[in-house]
Amino acid sequence: MNVNPDRKIKYITITSRILEEEGMDGVSIRRVAKEAGCTSAVLYKHFENRDHLIMLASVKFLEPYILEFRKQTKRKDITSIQMDLILWKFFIQEAFAKKPYYELMFFSPERDMLEDCIYEYYQLFPEQEKDFDGFSASIIFSNNLSEREFVRLRRASNAGLITLDNASLLSRLTTAVFHGLFMLYPYSEIKDNKAALDMAVNDCYHLIYELFRKFVNPGTVLDTD
Repeated sequence: MNVNPDRKIKYITITSRILEEEGMDGVSIRRVAKEAGCTSAVLYKHFENRDHLIMLASVKFLEPYILEFRKQTKRKDITSIQMDLILWKFFIQEAFAKKPYYELMFFSPERDMLEDCIYEYYQLFPEQEKDFDGFSASIIFSNNLSEREFVRLRRASNAGLITLDNASLLSRLTTAVFHGLFMLYPYSEIKDNKAALDMAVNDCYHLIYELFRKFVNPGTVLDTD
């Protein structure tokens, strides 16, 4: 049986809705098949397993960051360091607010599927802009946060804002700090508590900001206002 793109889009859309309403525990191959009006066997023709289905559907939760990334990388009025900090703040906000899906995409045993799933997602949903240049693709399609950060900081190094050695070290330290704080705050305590969410986000961003302040070259401006 050949894969039907329209049907696959339907299955992913159903799964995304279940994720938004009930979380991952609400998703099963049998349930999605039932809501789609087909058998589980048909779904297994389109997806390797439940993990593959959920990972593809989870790309939707990464879209706001991807759109923000594209917006910020087109700006000409900020430096690459300022852009990086803006993107860090947005990424932290999104990651903490949607923790189960960001944990799946970047820290779970299934994270190696992310690159292929992002590519497949943008093939299936042509209404989403998907013409990534080399710089954007090397970041957006990677599940390795340290490597993603080093790509951005290497551009800052080329602009004379940070040494290459410090860029390498900073990329590892910032992602380690993010990972540590990300895992520290239980999702149950922040998902319906804006004050707790804001505190977690600000705590994480403040530590990353301070790392930038220590590692960039003297005189490098961090803030945009």
